[in-house]
Amino acid sequence: MFHQHFLSAPGTDLGPLDSGERVLWRGRCAVAEYAFDEASSLPRWTLPEEAEVLVTDRRVRYAHAKDATLSSGELFWLWPQHLRVQPGNREIGRNATVTQIQLVCNGPEGSFPALVFAGGDLATVGDADRLANVLRQAIARFRVENATEIGVAPAHARMLSRLVIGPEFSNYQGGEGQTVTLLGSVPVPAPEPAYDEPVHEEPAYQEPVYQEPAYDPAPVSAMPTSAVPTSAMPTSGPRGYGDRPGIAADAVRAEQALRAEQDSRFAEPDLASRASSLAARVASLLSGAAEEEGFHRYQGQTTNLGAYLNRQSDDPQARR
Repeated sequence: MFHQHFLSAPGTDLGPLDSGERVLWRGRCAVAEYAFDEASSLPRWTLPEEAEVLVTDRRVRYAHAKDATLSSGELFWLWPQHLRVQPGNREIGRNATVTQIQLVCNGPEGSFPALVFAGGDLATVGDADRLANVLRQAIARFRVENATEIGVAPAHARMLSRLVIGPEFSNYQGGEGQTVTLLGSVPVPAPEPAYDEPVHEEPAYQEPVYQEPAYDPAPVSAMPTSAVPTSAMPTSGPRGYGDRPGIAADAVRAEQALRAEQDSRFAEPDLASRASSLAARVASLLSGAAEEEGFHRYQGQTTNLGAYLNRQSDDPQARR
């Protein structure tokens, strides 16, 4: 759904003017909001020609009451970026168009919402020109007097000061119209969600509740007996059960298994593995000597290999 930038929620009373706020024009005309960034867009909302319009030195306000329902809104002089008078054509009947005053603003996300006044007390092009001159002077003077607060550059403030004194709008029926660019405009803030739009609330965070796992003893036959020694298989209840029977016997058997593992670390290496390691080292020694000086120079010579066995040469195991 499109956004409405310049219309308050239904039933909203804008209340009295601010302290020191001066009224510059008062009248009645139709008011509407258009999306100028959308080609051939329809009005987002409209107020009839009986709507009351009030122009001050700070903003433009409008309101219309019908059937005990109040519709009102406002546009501050911070926002308009362009002011245009679009005269009506010379046609009659369905092809006829009315003269409009358009206040185009720079909106969020590249949009250009515009506030349009037409009809009512703006029946002629001259009426629209006179009100457009009031708007131009009010916006330019407001930005010059509040240049520091708004952030208007000095060069832009000098150009705005020229708009306070002229040139005035001067249009005619069926003409091309006139546009004035208003420097120092502030982008229109994004509108708040409409009152009737549902608000999606995040679900409340729930603390996780810890639950004790259900006791489900696994049968002994399901264990991979090929990878577990028979002596290490449990003969009591599951180890996750703290009060299982036979817990003392399991502790003794675990201590015996640990002691056996420690004793095996100090056992003598197997003779077959020692002989295999010796053969590999001798082959490496002979191949290196053959590459450097030729294997024929070492024919008939012997090498004492007892050192590789970490034993004395008179050891009977070394002469095997």
